[in-house]
Amino acid sequence: MTILLVVHEMPLPALDGMVAGEFAAERGAVFTTLVGGGAGHARFDCAQHVLAHGELAPNGLLWAERASDRPVGPPADRGAIVRQPGTVVVPINPYLPAQREAQARILATAAREGRAVEIYEVVEADGVFELRASGRPGIVAAWRRDAFGRPVHADEVSATPTGGRELRVLIVGEEAQMREVYPANLAALGDAAEVLGLDLSLAFADPRSDPPPDWDHLLAHVDGLVLPGGSDMEQVRGQTEAARAAIRRNLPTVGLCLGMQTMATAVAQEICGMNDANLAEADPDAQTKTFVRLYDPLGRPEHRLGVQTCRLLPGSQLSGLAGGAASLDVHYNHRFVLDPALTGRLEAVGLVVSGRQAERDFADAIEVPRLRFFMAMQGHPELASRRGRPHPLIAGFLTATAS
Repeated sequence: MTILLVVHEMPLPALDGMVAGEFAAERGAVFTTLVGGGAGHARFDCAQHVLAHGELAPNGLLWAERASDRPVGPPADRGAIVRQPGTVVVPINPYLPAQREAQARILATAAREGRAVEIYEVVEADGVFELRASGRPGIVAAWRRDAFGRPVHADEVSATPTGGRELRVLIVGEEAQMREVYPANLAALGDAAEVLGLDLSLAFADPRSDPPPDWDHLLAHVDGLVLPGGSDMEQVRGQTEAARAAIRRNLPTVGLCLGMQTMATAVAQEICGMNDANLAEADPDAQTKTFVRLYDPLGRPEHRLGVQTCRLLPGSQLSGLAGGAASLDVHYNHRFVLDPALTGRLEAVGLVVSGRQAERDFADAIEVPRLRFFMAMQGHPELASRRGRPHPLIAGFLTATAS
């Protein structure tokens, strides 16, 4: 069959491979990315997308998984592309020197092996991404991005809710990071808002800014708070302070991965009075460490990575959002866990561990039922969200902001 190279020169990790992923889904083709692609962007967290089998990959692969609704396989070496069966779509980003070289090698190898190759080029103009077949006139297809960064056909009409109050959600993070580097959080919020028929607008606050944000003032003007994931420990103090302000205001709050860690830390500080509490990763000298290094049963440091199962606590809010399910499959990328020695003290002030690892009792999800909505998961539920099928945690959060 045919190798379809989709050439899109793109400096933004969030869009790298986006058009190729959409095109592969529409053609019913296999989407294959090249080894080492996204890391060449040299942008913070540009390769943090979690593949189901347990590997980190360029963030733009999110779009291929959403479009096809099936996991993307491991990246392939350029020399192995011609041996893949069927019709294969391969994104090529000439912005990355390694991919320019890979394109030339794939073309040479395919010619030697007698494998047909078609080249498509992406041209961006006025926010529209046009896909054109090289050497042929006309546009094959065209996409644009909606307010939540999701690719939609250029002629798709957005349905804007009317007659209802606009909901405003604050995301604790740099806007450019969310839109240009790691797009999954915004896409998942868009999925939920679309299904729920909510008029949702987004605000952003960088927790690393100097002077620090006035969280009480910011939260007074929004309906909900999102604490996203990430590996930048400079975000921890700001996220924790934002979560503490949300507790004081009883503002609906959702946490994703790092967000769960800072929310649990906020409970320890704000409700338990443990003002010395902090993540061991952010402050190794903290007297009370809320999240500590994860070790496997043999005592070796463990990196929990890939799609794994979270056991849900029967009767918990999270279980209710999941329709009473006993478990949820979640994308994970973490090396620290809530210290089991601290759990009892947190539970005594109302925190509930609503999800646990499948094989062990380490906390995978938390909630504080006496608050309007204060819920978080250790994994990345945003990666499982789809148009028409939002993740229950995020849909539940937006429902709470509208109530």
